Amino acid sequence: MINKSDFGPIIKYLRPYKKDIWVTCVFVILENSSYLILPLIYSKIVDTVTKGGFFETSVYLLLLGWAVLQIGGGLFMRVRVVHSNKLAYRASANLINSSVNHLMHLPMFFHKNKKIGEVIQKFSRADNFIYSIIDYGLFSIIPYLLTSLLAFVLIFWINWILAIIYLLFMLFYIGITIFKTNPIVAYQKKVNKFFEKYYGNIFDRTPNIVAIKSNAREDFENKRNIKLMDEGLKFSQGQVLMWMNLYYWQNSIMTISFIGLFALGIYLVSGDNITIGQFVMLLAYINLASNAISMMGGQYKRLREGLTTIKRSEEIFEEATEAYEVKGAIELRNPKGDIEFKNIHFSYEDDRTEEILKNINFKVPAGKMVAIIGKSGEGKSTLVNLISRYNIPSKGSILFDGVDIEKINLKDLRNNIAIVPQEISLFNDSIKNNILYANLEATQEEVIVAAKLANCHEFIEKFPKKYNQLVGEKGIRLSTGQKQRVAIARAILRNPKILILDEATSALDSESEMLVQGALEEVMKNRTTLVIAHRLSTIRKADLILVIEKGEITESGNHQELMNKGGIYKKLSELQTIQI
Repeated sequence: MINKSDFGPIIKYLRPYKKDIWVTCVFVILENSSYLILPLIYSKIVDTVTKGGFFETSVYLLLLGWAVLQIGGGLFMRVRVVHSNKLAYRASANLINSSVNHLMHLPMFFHKNKKIGEVIQKFSRADNFIYSIIDYGLFSIIPYLLTSLLAFVLIFWINWILAIIYLLFMLFYIGITIFKTNPIVAYQKKVNKFFEKYYGNIFDRTPNIVAIKSNAREDFENKRNIKLMDEGLKFSQGQVLMWMNLYYWQNSIMTISFIGLFALGIYLVSGDNITIGQFVMLLAYINLASNAISMMGGQYKRLREGLTTIKRSEEIFEEATEAYEVKGAIELRNPKGDIEFKNIHFSYEDDRTEEILKNINFKVPAGKMVAIIGKSGEGKSTLVNLISRYNIPSKGSILFDGVDIEKINLKDLRNNIAIVPQEISLFNDSIKNNILYANLEATQEEVIVAAKLANCHEFIEKFPKKYNQLVGEKGIRLSTGQKQRVAIARAILRNPKILILDEATSALDSESEMLVQGALEEVMKNRTTLVIAHRLSTIRKADLILVIEKGEITESGNHQELMNKGGIYKKLSELQTIQI
């Protein structure tokens, strides 16, 4: 059964448009009122004509009224459809926008642990359903319900015995519809889960086209998708069979009820209990009520299915967003860029028993450079991610210019930080817009200056469309080195106080690395810089080098100090020198 709470999401997305709802309701009433009056006209015309009064003025007036009501009903329907369509569009757009907005405000932990394709598929299916429920359902089911009730009242006025018989048939119809729909809705949940997973996998594969092609796995992926499609067909067929079973029962009840009432009506006419005009009116109202109830039966299925899907998409709002606004927040005015880690410990919320970082303590004065080295999986990226509050320490504090970063509004904090990661994220947009994303108010000249400082102006000018050149999905049209330099240009345009370089040159060849390194030296000037490095040759000038092992700082100092200690750093440095 449908509960009042099931309509919560629809009410939420329609609430801003109360005026449009009222206007739509008015035209719904006008449209259905015109159709309800028509059978009365049929009756009057038939009774007048059968009595030999074809040429009476009242017949022509009734015919004129019929035409006016029929045409007027069509006009009312047109206005109603336009307004209900507008409401449906706005509500579905609100659903998508609010869901995606909430998704963007969720912490990095959520995005790392969920297939975004599956999440987006939930929104997409809910979007389709909320549109149809409002456009074809909400402003159809309620009018159909009112129409059938009023039609029943008029049938009762014509002959109460026929009305009671008809009511029994309709109650049986409604009972069968509800009884047969419940298991279908339960099955729909399984169908939703399957297709969310199915499309989630497709969305996961499509952006990784390079990996598919480089491993010659096109046929493998195609066979895999066909196998999933066949599995999906079983779900779809099962669902169709259940609906066809319901339709069979609904159609049988409607057919039997109409034939039975038609036969009884003929009997009443033959016994002069009702006139031929009343019989015509009776059939019209039975047909009108039956069509309304039949439409409600079909829409009820769609409504139950849609409410289940929409409710499932609303689960995203149960996920807590990041704390963007901090009570009593301290505003960063003319920040310098001092960073200090004080007794930092970190473990993921789903596993507090395993500490990723332990007792991290170090300080980076404004404008200085600290390098972080260590084996993969030792916690280097986790450490620098704490500065942007992508993760929250389980213990200790991080200070920005002496202020605990948890007392700074998130947008204020991140506006002072730029990150150049190893895997660059570029939008399938122009080079200009990808650079401009760091500062939407920057001018074309400022974009070019940033590109020149990042050593990418020269290769950009070689493209046919220059700065308007599209970079493709995830920047696939650019080489790795070119993508890195575009990302550096973006960081320069951001003009941050803190720069984080997460193995920004580890995947580059020697020539590209030289160009990128030159660009990095430019962007690092007068900025507090934290570098995660694989190649130690790139960090010898660092003011402070931290060696991370199993989440702890085991060595710290500048290059010469660490070489003199003869520890892990020296061994790694000598090993890389030998390999070179």
